[in-house]
Amino acid sequence: MKNPASSHKEPSEIIQPLNEHWALVWKSHFSVATPSQCKNPSTKLSCACTNRHRQMIPTTSYSIVHQKYLAAMNWMTGLGINLQIGRTSNYEKVMGYWKDAYLTASIDEANAAFPDFVSSLFEIVEFTRIHEALQDVPARELTSVIDKLKKAVNGPVNVANETPKSTAARNFLFEASVAAMAHRPARNVEAILNARSDTGIKIEERKIWVECKRVTSEQALEGNLRKACSQLQDTFKAEVGSGHRGIVAMDVSKILNPRGDLLVARNDDELESAVARLLQDFSDKHSGLWQRVYAEKSRKIIGTIFRLSCLATSESRRMVIQCSQWAVSPRADASAADVQIQYRLVEALSQDP
Repeated sequence: MKNPASSHKEPSEIIQPLNEHWALVWKSHFSVATPSQCKNPSTKLSCACTNRHRQMIPTTSYSIVHQKYLAAMNWMTGLGINLQIGRTSNYEKVMGYWKDAYLTASIDEANAAFPDFVSSLFEIVEFTRIHEALQDVPARELTSVIDKLKKAVNGPVNVANETPKSTAARNFLFEASVAAMAHRPARNVEAILNARSDTGIKIEERKIWVECKRVTSEQALEGNLRKACSQLQDTFKAEVGSGHRGIVAMDVSKILNPRGDLLVARNDDELESAVARLLQDFSDKHSGLWQRVYAEKSRKIIGTIFRLSCLATSESRRMVIQCSQWAVSPRADASAADVQIQYRLVEALSQDP
């Protein structure tokens, strides 16, 4: 197998079809990638940094993943979200069965079940993280998040089956996820859960308005960016405050991996490097677009943060890995303070609750 961390590779050489790799991932661990080490701030993309030194990606068992998901489902039900008609109950059934059955499954059974299993594993993480981040927030303060989750539980069971007409559910899930994962009161980063924008963030008493766009094609990038900027400028008119800032948050996972295939790497370090490189290449390709649009808009709009979320394998440890990496592409003329705000936000989004 080719080394995914080597240079001059296309995404197709790194991301490979799921059904070719069942033997690598039918193991007893599930894990979440730790963001790679970031570089000094600049107008080029930089990846979020949560640790000064690289560490082995942490793991947990499928049974614990299932237990956490059940807790998230109970929490959502308690908030008045109907889980009987959407896709979430399907994930619980699949995970509830295979958390134990994978130990004794035949090769044929594993091959047949593999796509549904990994799809369920991938989807479960988002709902679980939202629950863990917001479970202690009173329901009366979660009206906006609840509305998003009521829509997010719908849509196709498998992300690969999305069409341009059926992306709304996961779009709302992305909005809810950004609000939840940015809620870190202990670190002086707190979500403004009743924001006019998709979400708002308070970083040491400074208000940052965020518009979230889950973009599924390169052709839709500019339109989504312009729409987000227009929405932020409307928010600036309604929210008085010279220190307010705006950020566009984009999920570009479906652009980089439209079929939901598997990112393959020999070890954890190569996996982190591969994800970082995919984001760097994407940023380099489209940085001219960001800067051209921002030059036409309010200087309060200070940059773009974007996310790649995908399944992967680290062959050295033979396990499935849920990668979620955020990156920063600041506005070219952003002040050092405004660049630092973006790093603070991305660092918060990259931390486990």
